[in-house]
Amino acid sequence: MKLRHIEVFHAVYLTGSTSGAARALNVSQPTISKILKYSEDQLGFQLFDRTKGRLFPTEKGSKLFNEIEPIFGKINELKIFTQKLASSKKGRLRIATTPAFGVDIVPKALAAFSQLHTDITVEVETLHATEVIKALRDKTIDLGLVFDAPHAPGIVSKIIGKTEFICAAPADFNLPSKGALHLKDLKSFPLITLNEKSILGRLLAKQLSNAFNGPVDSRIIIETYHIAKRLVQEEAGVAIIDKVTAFSGDISNLQFREIALDLSVSIGLVTRINEPLSGFRKKFVGILSAEIERFLQNSAQSHL
Repeated sequence: MKLRHIEVFHAVYLTGSTSGAARALNVSQPTISKILKYSEDQLGFQLFDRTKGRLFPTEKGSKLFNEIEPIFGKINELKIFTQKLASSKKGRLRIATTPAFGVDIVPKALAAFSQLHTDITVEVETLHATEVIKALRDKTIDLGLVFDAPHAPGIVSKIIGKTEFICAAPADFNLPSKGALHLKDLKSFPLITLNEKSILGRLLAKQLSNAFNGPVDSRIIIETYHIAKRLVQEEAGVAIIDKVTAFSGDISNLQFREIALDLSVSIGLVTRINEPLSGFRKKFVGILSAEIERFLQNSAQSHL
């Protein structure tokens, strides 16, 4: 089927009539009827049953629609893309970030960038690290921001910042005497821990297991640090989270303590290896790096 035939079939299927399809596509009804008949002749089977002026898809017609629907979705995406290309905008920046950076750091960096580059369209997604890598490989984004970037063919990671783990506890929770905590100090606490699907989760689990001389008795196991932080605010336990998550957004009913832990967390900018950043994309990375440094410095001074 040609593209025009797909478009007509799709419109008839959704509207239930050639007149409805004609209105949707802004053409005459005879044109729709002609194209539909031609499509059925070429395919060798009937797409619709005609009953009392309405068109009802046959079994084969319904099966064909299920195959065509995602194709039609891509066609619509292409139309939107070409419309953007034809607009006055001079460029497009597509970013994916893990949730930790999406609360404060990335929005502030984008606000500063967009004020300087009003001719650039920015698209932002929030994804987990593995999804960010997949989006890069599928070429649906230009760059990503993740913790401890996983290695992947065709992807390069540049460290643009580092942070550490920190203990977050409810504001009225009785922590040991002031000063940096040791992991062994937390053994008797109701712990909220990260699962081991991520690199950070595995590293931290190993450190806790070594400090406790055995398995970690977690009260709650979660996948994202933001959920852990919210659980701490609800007084469900104590969590070890990164400083970016800890100091982003709402910090009510929380207290923070440094941890004596020789385990830093790298903040990685991930891109495709054969597409080095240049122009406005490179400028955005500069703004982003400066915002990460400012955020970590100011937050540590304010909350520790």
